[in-house]
Amino acid sequence: MTRKGARNAFLRSYHIPSILLHYPRLVRSMRRLAVLDEMTAATCIRDLKAGRRWSSEAVNRYGGTHKVATDACKYRRAISLLPGSVA
Repeated sequence: MTRKGARNAFLRSYHIPSILLHYPRLVRSMRRLAVLDEMTAATCIRDLKAGRRWSSEAVNRYGGTHKVATDACKYRRAISLLPGSVA
């Protein structure tokens, strides 16, 4: 199987509901940071894992899939370090 064929097979098998189930904290931080809805955040994660730089219009306005995901991880880390936060 070629690399492109493997990516296409991955996209067919990786459903949005399973992304929402397996990455709830990342989806939640992407929603807060980039003002995305759940489906757009899950689609962004799927596109990022597939190697795509661009996803939907809201993600593209923010700077692409990689920027949204890295900033969401930074946001999660910063929130967890705040005094009084439950970790």
